[in-house]
Amino acid sequence: MLFKLSFENMKKSFKDYAIYFLTLVLGVAIFYMFNSLDSQEAMLNVSESSKEIIKLMINLLGMVSVFVAVILGLLIVYANNFLINRRKKEFGIYMTLGMGKTQISKIILIETILIGIISLGIGIVIGVFASQLMSVLVSKLFEADMSEFTFVFSRKCVFQNLCLFCHHVCSSSHF
Repeated sequence: MLFKLSFENMKKSFKDYAIYFLTLVLGVAIFYMFNSLDSQEAMLNVSESSKEIIKLMINLLGMVSVFVAVILGLLIVYANNFLINRRKKEFGIYMTLGMGKTQISKIILIETILIGIISLGIGIVIGVFASQLMSVLVSKLFEADMSEFTFVFSRKCVFQNLCLFCHHVCSSSHF
């Protein structure tokens, strides 16, 4: 029953959840792109000086990805608080009808998990393809030999994304 209620609430509040969802998807995709460049750097066939520049760029993007992770965390907390505040009347009605705080927390948890799983999956797919595009652009920028270019999927980046994402979503939930 709580799952059905959560799903119906998400459909009813589609506009509110759309902003939250897009924020999560964009954050996951950017985080994957930045962290997967080191996996793709190994296949680029460039001169030693270009390799040093690429390594410096990867290190710089690693620092930027930490910044992106912090911003993503703040956005998740803000969006979650925004959604909770918009729904105070709804939660008041639930409590008036006899629903306890535990059940309301479960509804919020289910909604957060559903949005999280969907946005994580879509964000990683977008990130994988965007990182391929980014590696092509970097190789063109440094005039690298593209003969050994292959599609790269970084399990390490997916795991990093999953850990960071779970941490942010769990820490932003109101339980």
